[in-house]
Amino acid sequence: MLIGFIKHNRAVSIVLLPIALICLWGYGFFHPVVPLTGHAAPLYKLLISGITPYPFLLTLISFILIFCEAMLINYIVEKNEIIDTKTYLPALVYIVLMSLQPEMFSLHPIVIANLFMLLAVHMLMQTYRRETAYAQAFDAGFFISLASLFYIPSIVFVLLIWIGFVIIRPFIWREWVISFMGLLLPLVYLVFYYFWIDKLDTLEYDVIYYTLIAPRKSFKALSFSFADYIQIGILLLAAFFSAGRFFTDLGKSTVRSRGNLLLTVYFFIFSVISIIVAPEYSIPYLSFLSIPFSIFFSSYLLFTRKEWLAELIFLLLIISVFINQFIN
Repeated sequence: MLIGFIKHNRAVSIVLLPIALICLWGYGFFHPVVPLTGHAAPLYKLLISGITPYPFLLTLISFILIFCEAMLINYIVEKNEIIDTKTYLPALVYIVLMSLQPEMFSLHPIVIANLFMLLAVHMLMQTYRRETAYAQAFDAGFFISLASLFYIPSIVFVLLIWIGFVIIRPFIWREWVISFMGLLLPLVYLVFYYFWIDKLDTLEYDVIYYTLIAPRKSFKALSFSFADYIQIGILLLAAFFSAGRFFTDLGKSTVRSRGNLLLTVYFFIFSVISIIVAPEYSIPYLSFLSIPFSIFFSSYLLFTRKEWLAELIFLLLIISVFINQFIN
């Protein structure tokens, strides 16, 4: 089956990843749409405005970004010893998870933000056992700040940096200050630019009112389709088995792996919290969860003794991608 093939054919798996993404994204390429950008984050609005006349290009850029992010997740997992084997399964799981919602096909802001979040997490994990980690601290703050310029709720992850320092490193106050400086740098340039063009009120409205207050945000307006219920059910089943595997990994892991696993758990928590400041309550805005979930779920798929069950859950997840595309 597919999981077994990925386990035992690492060299061939790298060819399978783009093929899998193409198959999952066929609908997106044939039915490209243009996302709404009325109150989007500044850099996202600037990027989309230049390519709005070319919906296919939006899908192509999103396709390339998700593939690159999948490869980056694999690199992070191997480089930081999060999973004790070399495999492309985390990349494949991430590709499937980021294909669950058709909104991702049109260059959703989280697609862009995820790239910077992955870079920030990698910088944090690279601080392990370094005498000083000033550059990594600055870069982590800088990448999260850049992510917020494409998707404003990304700013909640700044707390992840300082939690990461507590988990991974001894307390060095300069690193905390430097990470804050990295966070401020893009934001200062942004505020200065809007001040220069005399549009600070526009920035205030888009960031504070539309994002934090968000007039369209209401649990009463929250509704799920039949396909959404199927996906949620499969994901909850996968999460249940992945949680059991996580506690096993946590108990057997090295000090470094344990710290990185805990950091991934906090990333999961902040991914859920980010929905509070999302423009609206909807499943696509939970796509930050694809990063930690791809790590936890792939660990379960790799090491479970009930391989048939793992294959079945993963197959159902893939099928739900097509159900959501053609039934909604």
